[in-house]
Amino acid sequence: MKQMFFEKINGKKIFAILTEPENPQKKIVIMCHGFRGSSLGPSRIFVDFERLLLKNGFSVLRFDQPNSGNSEGDFLNTSFDEWTKTTVYFAKKFLDNNYKVTLLGQSMGGACVVIASASEELKDKIQCLLLWVPDPKSTFNNVVDAVYEENGQKYKGTFWQEVKEADFFGCLEKYKGAIHLVYGEEDKFITKDLREQVMAKVGEKGQPFIILPGQDHSPWAFDSCQKVYREELDFLRRCFG
Repeated sequence: MKQMFFEKINGKKIFAILTEPENPQKKIVIMCHGFRGSSLGPSRIFVDFERLLLKNGFSVLRFDQPNSGNSEGDFLNTSFDEWTKTTVYFAKKFLDNNYKVTLLGQSMGGACVVIASASEELKDKIQCLLLWVPDPKSTFNNVVDAVYEENGQKYKGTFWQEVKEADFFGCLEKYKGAIHLVYGEEDKFITKDLREQVMAKVGEKGQPFIILPGQDHSPWAFDSCQKVYREELDFLRRCFG
């Protein structure tokens, strides 16, 4: 069963799609897209992974962050803090309805779910984090008040400053649940040093990570995507028993 709807969050209409399997088991994966992305994920990988999750009894929520996709707002005013609050809202909504919640984030969505997991509302309540090429943006040193343009979209430097101040590594350290991390070997957006810092932190927690040979930030090759889907599904099965 698929339900498309708009939810009013922090004064904006946020577009979301909830899909339930034939026999819902009260376990859900909430997917958070990256910068300039949408609820489809890069090359529709969220949609493809959703189909596999449904076959295995998982519900899935995909949504467009404020000022992105079909949601209300101008991308120029996009705010990472607002992204985090929106993610927390959806996660809390399903927790309050007795779902076991996993957060999946791609790129800046990966950073978002880590920060969201450390919020007072979600602390120690998120079952798993699936992190696909998360970008900590801990090295942002550009002009905060400037307006930048990337692939036809204008945005303010305040977005990246908010990410930096949110303290990705501090929030990752606080998280006590299960983590599965994925990076591409040839990621052009996240430096090797920064990727290695994230992998080291995840490894210190005894949690798994994989590196996709020859793959960039996104999109990944078809076979690499299939490998990730299989590993994530096995990981989720272990987490949920």
